[in-house]
Formats: sequence, C-alpha cells, structure tokens
Amino acid sequence: MLRRSDPDAAPGAVFTDMEIEFLDCSSDAGQVGARTLDFYRIRVARLRGYLARRHDAPPGATVLWRGFSRLADLVEGFSAGRNQANTYG
Repeated sequence: MLRRSDPDAAPGAVFTDMEIEFLDCSSDAGQVGARTLDFYRIRVARLRGYLARRHDAPPGATVLWRGFSRLADLVEGFSAGRNQANTYG
C-alpha cells in the first residue's frame, strides 16, 4: 500500500535494518541498481516463488504475505547466527 501512495518511500519505512541487511546479503541479491522499496518488495516475493520475469504481473498480497512470513524466520536465524559469531568470534 505504501508503494502505491508514495513510490519514492525509503525501504526503512517498511523493513527493519536487519531485514534490509539480510536481503542485501542473500545469494541472488547481486543485482546492480538502486535499492528502492520496490527492489526489496520483489526480493520478499521471490522468497515464496515469485519469478520476477519481465512480463509477470506484480506480486499480489498472498505472495507478499507468505514472503514476509518466510523473511521473519530467515532474519531470526540470520540474527542468531550473527550473535553466535560475535560471541565466539
């Protein structure tokens, strides 16, 4: 909804710093380009099967909801791994 009302909104309006860092570190995030809200929205949708091909329709609410659910689990593990590394590192 935020993307529709304010296309130039900062990703920090929707995502936490840890979520942004995780999405930037993910294996297929090596794309060159601006890290906009739309960029991260597509990254979340891809967590649940959205293919992001040129002629695909934008991801819907169900795909995004499932993606955010998956992102929450992944970020929790990412955070725990970082804390573990800092403890023993």
